[in-house]
Amino acid sequence: MTYIPPTVLPPAPLPFDPPAITGAALDVLRLDPADDDAERIAGDTLAAIALVEARLDLEVSPWADADAIPAPVESAAVLLTVELYRRKDAPFGVTDSWSVDGAAFRITSDVMRGVESMLAPYRGRRGVG
Repeated sequence: MTYIPPTVLPPAPLPFDPPAITGAALDVLRLDPADDDAERIAGDTLAAIALVEARLDLEVSPWADADAIPAPVESAAVLLTVELYRRKDAPFGVTDSWSVDGAAFRITSDVMRGVESMLAPYRGRRGVG
């Protein structure tokens, strides 16, 4: 007898508004929409949305449009966009931040760590992850 694993559908796409998330991330970063890095941040927004959708792992979207998405889920997408953008300034995981004692600050390897608790109440399927 041959084992045939069950088919698991990919996470459902959510009705995010990428330009609004990019705009909110630009506000957090205090950058102008005409800044040279705005296009990079827009790309980071798409990556952040994909990561949020994967973490939520919903079979179907419970929200009809972007206005219905709960604030913590949208905030997680914005914060994740900012995190992805700022990682370019931390080569090898060490930020170039100033500190009183002069110690280097190492960032976490898990980009989702800062937003997991925001997304936990909205998770769908509860598999490994």
